Amino acid sequence: MTKTLPSIIDVAERAGVSVATASRVMSSSTYPVSNTTRQKVLKAATELNYAPNSLARSLKAQRSKLIAVLVGDNTDPYFAQVTRGVEEVAKENGYLTIICNTERSPERELSYLQMLQDYRTDGIIFTGSGLYDPGYVAQLETLTQKITARGAAVITLSPHVIQTPALHTDNFGGAYAMTKRLIELGHTRIAFITGPANALVSTMRMQGFIAALASSGIELNPNFILPGDFTQTGGAQVAQLLNELPVEQRPSATFAVNDETAFGLLMGLQRLHWHIPQDISICGFGDLPDAQIIVPTLTTVRIGLRELGRAGAQKLFALLQHQETPILEILSTTIIERETTIALPCSQQE
Repeated sequence: MTKTLPSIIDVAERAGVSVATASRVMSSSTYPVSNTTRQKVLKAATELNYAPNSLARSLKAQRSKLIAVLVGDNTDPYFAQVTRGVEEVAKENGYLTIICNTERSPERELSYLQMLQDYRTDGIIFTGSGLYDPGYVAQLETLTQKITARGAAVITLSPHVIQTPALHTDNFGGAYAMTKRLIELGHTRIAFITGPANALVSTMRMQGFIAALASSGIELNPNFILPGDFTQTGGAQVAQLLNELPVEQRPSATFAVNDETAFGLLMGLQRLHWHIPQDISICGFGDLPDAQIIVPTLTTVRIGLRELGRAGAQKLFALLQHQETPILEILSTTIIERETTIALPCSQQE
């Protein structure tokens, strides 16, 4: 038999006060209540093991106190770091954070958004890149318009197909700067490992790579644009492709679209008995915690991932509180040189 939970009415009866008074005490209302009465109510609540109904209170206040974070893959350390930053700020503001793993599927993302709309979630943060997909964009825009029309806030932390307030990393600039650094180290035969073809962030980083080559007068070799999928498995597959190339056709450096891909490439090449960076320089994008642990340590473009999450959540709460905030903010990146890149000997430079 299910035990009935005590209600605010039960608390009021035991304390000998009105329901309104008991409610004011338990909700920490600023309405004046004498200390004696307050103590009676708190004592009654303790004796009854009463717990306030947060859901009922939030519905009455027209706020769910829920923030949703949409991630591409919750096992990806990139999203784990960003989400941690979001959670910290949400907790500081008395909000609960919900993590929704979309698996980079447009259909799954739309399904989550509809559920979040039904639950009247106060804020939604898209942490991953927008996806090119027929029919997806129109449905996404319709849903986000419904969500914001009721006073909720929506922001993106990566290039996206929807027009919302945004806080993005300088993906183009970071890729441009890293490519220029490889060129400064004497590399002209540089390969780039992409992400999923429909991911906007992958496109922007590749554009930065191509622009850096062009600005240095280096012709893009189409054979050096290698397909990846943001995962270590994808990076390992590229390692196999590189290993099958004749030595004279191999790149001297490879720039992976993200750190996970770079990790997979590095470990895949090591299994094939390549020496890093002597045989090939490798760099990534993100500066995940493992970039400092893997052997050799990874050269990469640093994104302050936790800081990105915190800044994004702060922007979201500014919108909820009707504060002025820029529509688009761009966070700078930093090149972190470690052990996977090396200057090319003059004899090998073209």
